[in-house]
Amino acid sequence: MDKKEYDQIEERANKLQTEAERRCGQKIKETKEYRDGYVQAIEDLLTAIRREAK
Repeated sequence: MDKKEYDQIEERANKLQTEAERRCGQKIKETKEYRDGYVQAIEDLLTAIRREAK
C-alpha cells in the first residue's frame, strides 16, 4: 500500500468517525429532550393532583 492509498483510507476513516460522533450527539440530544419532556409532564401531573387535593 502506498502513501496515497493510506491517506485515502485515513481520510475516509476520519469522515466515518466524524459522522458517527455527529449521529451519537444527535441521538443523545433527542433522548435528553424526550426525558426532559417526560419529567416535565410528570411534574405537571403532580402539581395538578396537589391542587385538587387541597
